Amino acid sequence: MTNLIKNKKLTRITALLLAVAVIFGTMFSLPVSAASGDKVTITFDYCYDSTGNTIKFQQTTVSDGYTVGTVGEELCKIFADGKEAYCIEPGHTLYSGNTLTESASTVWKNLGSAKQKAINLALLYGKPGSGKSLSGTEDQKWVATQLIVWEFVSGCRSTGEGYKCTNTKFIDGICAGGANPGVVSVYNAISKSLANYSTVPSFASAIASKAETYEMKYSDGKYTLTLTDSNSILSDFSFKTTGGMSVSVSGNRLTLTSTSPVNDAVTFNSVKSMPSVGNTTLIPYGDATLQDVITGVENDADPIRAYFKVKTSSGNLKLVKTSEDGNVANIEFTVKGDGYSKTAKTNSKGEFELTDLVPGKYTVTEHTPTEYAEQKSKTVNVESGKTATVSFSNVLKKWKLTVTKTDAETKSAQGDATLAGAVYGIYNNGKLVDKYTTDKNGSFTTSYYICGDNWTLKEIDPSEGYLLDETEYHIGAEAKKYTLENNSVSMGVTEDILKGKIAIIKHTDDGSTKIETPEKGAEFQVYLKSAGSYNKAKETERDTLVCDEYGFAETKDLPYGTYTVHQTKGWNGTEFIADFDVFISENNKTYKYLINNASLESYVKIVKVDSETGKQIPYAGAGFQIYNLDGKLVTMTYTYPEVTTIDTFYTNSEGYLITPESLPYSKGYSVVEVQAPYGYILDSTPVYFDITAENTSEENGVTIVKTEKKNTPQKGTIIVEKTGEIFSNVTAVGGGYTDENGNDVTLPTIYQPEYSVSGLAGAVFEIYADEDITTPDGTVRYTKDTLVDAITTGEKGTATSKQLYLGKYRVVEKTAPNGFVLNRTVNHIALTYAGQNEKVTNTSTSFTNDRQKVEIDLTKVLEQNEKFNIGSNDEILNVSFGLYADEDLKAANGSVIPKDGLLEIITCDEKGKATFTTDLPIGSYYVKEISTDNHYILSEKKYPVVFEYAGQDTATVHISVNDGEPIENEIIYGTIKGLKIDRETGENIAGALFGLFSTDETEFTEETAILTSESNEGGIFEFTNVPYGEYIVRELKPAEGYLPNEENYAVTIFDNKEIIEITVENDKIPELKTTATVDGKKEVGATEVFTLEDVVEYKHLVPGKEYTVKGVLMDKATGEPLLIDEKEIRSETTFTPDEPTGDVIVSFEFDARYIKKDTDIVVFESLYSENKELAVHAEIDDESQTVTVKLPKIGTKASIEGKKKFTANGDITIDDVVSYKHLTAGKEYTIKGILMDKSTGKQFLVDGKEVCSEVTFTPEIADGEVTVSFTFDGSVITKETEIVVFETLYRDETEIAVHADIDDKDQTVTIHPQPEPEKPQTGDNSNIGFWIGLGAVALGGLVSVVIIKLKKKDEDDE
Repeated sequence: MTNLIKNKKLTRITALLLAVAVIFGTMFSLPVSAASGDKVTITFDYCYDSTGNTIKFQQTTVSDGYTVGTVGEELCKIFADGKEAYCIEPGHTLYSGNTLTESASTVWKNLGSAKQKAINLALLYGKPGSGKSLSGTEDQKWVATQLIVWEFVSGCRSTGEGYKCTNTKFIDGICAGGANPGVVSVYNAISKSLANYSTVPSFASAIASKAETYEMKYSDGKYTLTLTDSNSILSDFSFKTTGGMSVSVSGNRLTLTSTSPVNDAVTFNSVKSMPSVGNTTLIPYGDATLQDVITGVENDADPIRAYFKVKTSSGNLKLVKTSEDGNVANIEFTVKGDGYSKTAKTNSKGEFELTDLVPGKYTVTEHTPTEYAEQKSKTVNVESGKTATVSFSNVLKKWKLTVTKTDAETKSAQGDATLAGAVYGIYNNGKLVDKYTTDKNGSFTTSYYICGDNWTLKEIDPSEGYLLDETEYHIGAEAKKYTLENNSVSMGVTEDILKGKIAIIKHTDDGSTKIETPEKGAEFQVYLKSAGSYNKAKETERDTLVCDEYGFAETKDLPYGTYTVHQTKGWNGTEFIADFDVFISENNKTYKYLINNASLESYVKIVKVDSETGKQIPYAGAGFQIYNLDGKLVTMTYTYPEVTTIDTFYTNSEGYLITPESLPYSKGYSVVEVQAPYGYILDSTPVYFDITAENTSEENGVTIVKTEKKNTPQKGTIIVEKTGEIFSNVTAVGGGYTDENGNDVTLPTIYQPEYSVSGLAGAVFEIYADEDITTPDGTVRYTKDTLVDAITTGEKGTATSKQLYLGKYRVVEKTAPNGFVLNRTVNHIALTYAGQNEKVTNTSTSFTNDRQKVEIDLTKVLEQNEKFNIGSNDEILNVSFGLYADEDLKAANGSVIPKDGLLEIITCDEKGKATFTTDLPIGSYYVKEISTDNHYILSEKKYPVVFEYAGQDTATVHISVNDGEPIENEIIYGTIKGLKIDRETGENIAGALFGLFSTDETEFTEETAILTSESNEGGIFEFTNVPYGEYIVRELKPAEGYLPNEENYAVTIFDNKEIIEITVENDKIPELKTTATVDGKKEVGATEVFTLEDVVEYKHLVPGKEYTVKGVLMDKATGEPLLIDEKEIRSETTFTPDEPTGDVIVSFEFDARYIKKDTDIVVFESLYSENKELAVHAEIDDESQTVTVKLPKIGTKASIEGKKKFTANGDITIDDVVSYKHLTAGKEYTIKGILMDKSTGKQFLVDGKEVCSEVTFTPEIADGEVTVSFTFDGSVITKETEIVVFETLYRDETEIAVHADIDDKDQTVTIHPQPEPEKPQTGDNSNIGFWIGLGAVALGGLVSVVIIKLKKKDEDDE
């Protein structure tokens, strides 16, 4: 390389001249490429680093056998006709002054297109194409570019993707051992650009056919898609609005927005942003015997493009219909969305599907058929490219009936009648469906039945003491009347009480005389036996009888029941008859009794006994008929009050009867029961007896034949119905939620369990006697509180007890069905007499069980970070959890909540508490965190929740997730790593202090910083354990010698353990040096309006950045700003440097004529950028900054013809030689003078006028002299006169110097008057010739003076 520097001085001059030529050429001509075959002349120059040292090789570098450089040898920059050039034959010979020919480089041609493209890229990213954006000196940029060109030429750098360096010998040759770090910095920057050349955003492809298609999501009336570039080069591409989709970029995020769907994919593409070099071209120059070079650079002819595709897929909606009765076809639905409405019907499978829907939320509403319970509208989220499914399950409308039976007269039961025990039938279309029995309140409630138009209610058996109500009641369970699934109907029914009369005939004979003697006036009280007394009986249940003259009396109609007949008055001497009971059990029947004072003797005695105990049944009213052998009904006749034939005989209160008349002896008589005693079943089986001698017996002197009739007590069963809610159906609904940033988050389908009431199997009930259960024969069958039966419900939820004796019982649940809570209600019921024709009566009661439920709660805590104020700002409110099935959960109708199906989403309250509210069936579940605050790591852990049956005594099972321990989220922490470098040299900077701040911080100090960090020797600074969020990194204190960097570096931590890298460039504190002159001179006179030019030399500026130099002129003597006309003289210049080092001129214009004394003016300069002062040069004693202004001075020397004294003789001319100093050469001045009379100190007057003169002149140098002449008529001098010349110097009519000293001898001349001439003699003409001659001479002199004056004036005019 040293051979290239011969004749360097000449070379530099030549280069400079060439450069000037080039500059002027480019200024006045359009850029054109050189004509093929043009020759260029080669020159060289050294390369310098930032400190002014030449850049040299640090180790010997050899390429293809040629030595490129040796240790200590300078690397010189090449110029081709003054243009920078780059060597493409490393190590080959080339000397200053050699000529190369355009397009004659076989080396360039042989490189091939791949290397040619790579070299042009190196030039584009290097000094020719990107010089202004690279940091470092211009020489460092050239060297780094040359090294990479050599790497491509020699194969030391790949031309494949990434353009990686494979052999570092060239960069090592210059920079080994840490030398030339500025070159390394530029080299690395170019290499990085090359490495990224073929890199496209991570979401794009450089090949159009491989472009990935992305789907836009629909939300809030528009489609949006945000793509994140993990390659961090999105800024190198500019994607434009395409296909109606707008594009916006924020950092590494590209957001696309469209208000309309795009069904066909739209391709986006963008050319990579490359350095632009206008119309310049890359030109190779060569010579077969010399080193070939290239100049210029071209725009990338085949730039990298990035491609990706976008579409907005429509969505589909599928509806699945199920129904309790299996009818799912032709069900009509309306689907509405934003600007969308459509009605559709289900097919035979209960389905329909709507396609090509705009993604968004749709409301589906069923036009529910009348027979089904109305369905709520459901909202479903239709997503792009997906089919959203919504399910509707129809359940039939159902009814249950509550019937309340009342007495038609009194509303409550009369007599011994009861409203309990009436059996009613539920009929549908005339067909009996179910039977129900009224309870003690006369009520019953049915199970649920499907709504219909033909449901009726009819009584089958009346309750005890009432007449059968044959009315058929329409229930009114038409489906159209209801909207809900389960509906209640109430109905009141009335019944008529059974009534009868009691008639008596009272006689006084004892029966022995056979003469009936009526007992007129006998009185009797008749009252309901169960009332206990006449006074306690109700008015309707009692009466008073008074026998007439025939001994007859009859009661009013009395309601059903057993009545006591009690005698209260009779004839004297007669006995009152014993109380007896009459059982009124037939409607409109009159019970007639013939009463004698003595016991009624008859010939047949019938005794009523219990078939099970054999005990006599002490109950009146059992009726019998007697048949003779021929089967003829035996009758007996009363004659009063009318002839009455009796064919039925009734037992008395003791349970027996004796016929009033005897029967003839005979065999084959039979007794047939026609009315059973209360509480017993009618047994119509004949009992045969014979009236024979051996069968007779005596009772009270009467011969009788005794026979017994056995009756079985009526029994009943208790039916218990068990109902409760069962898991019957699953509804699946698509869903989602909106996060704190307004983004729609789509969630999996949410499954909801549904329940319906059904019979429950497996319930165990115990039945207890609620009183002593006693049959009418007086036998206690069960004592009170005795367990009489235990029953278990079957599949339909019912259980029936064994046959029990009539009486009051209580039913209690002993064991609840699995999954249900024990119902502790005690149901009191009664088995009441259902009439003699019912062998077994029944009554029913029902129990409803609550399902055992579960309450699942959790506690959430978040890691706190006080320094970053995280965890105490309601972040907990952003945490949500999902409850999922951990197994398939099957409903009764076969629908399933699948494993991993989502059931519910909850969010935490401010205390971190959350509770799931979904009514869950028993099963296995798990809880998983769905979302958390952005600052925290989302947990993927599943927390198992097992809901097991906890026994019948527990209504709600409480489960705390994670065994009640808080679930904790950890904060996302990342690292921010910064590199501090010198913008100019690329060198690392140590000692700079940085702060980490929140984005809303406005005051950036160490005190307000969250964290601080100082760059180390490698220029590295770090902020570790920085939580998720957006921050600002800002320099707090620059390193010594550097300007503060007040740029805010926005960084965002997104992911845990993420490392964010930033590079912070700093500029050295600029250095200023100034040189002030006026027209190139350091000293001027105070005679003009001057322009002072201050050449400000600077270092360490940023190329391309705008700066302003502001200056002020200072008075060195005072140290204060110089005031001209009371104003400071200031100036400024704004400029944009191309290089870090250079100079700029600041000009100050001022009128020096205002300066009245010699003054040293010092220029103070300050450098600003963006209104901030960066550097100051204000040294009052700096000679380079100083210009001296001197006051002009004049001095005069007056004389007349060179003499200071003169005798007046004609016109007198005084010449005043004015000497001057400190004028400005080349400027025009005027000296004006006036003659003064020293004796008076006033102007010298000639003919009353002042004698003045002036001379205008242009000095060639600052100091000199000029003559001012004053001519006047000397005849005015009549005495010795001292005349003083006063002179004043003017510049542009401005007085700048005066010399007016009345005592100055140099300014003074003395003129004596002309002596008187001698008078000639009269007639004496001896002297006339003399005077003529003298006159001639005087005239000639005068002419000469005039000529001289005119010539002088002409010279002055010139």
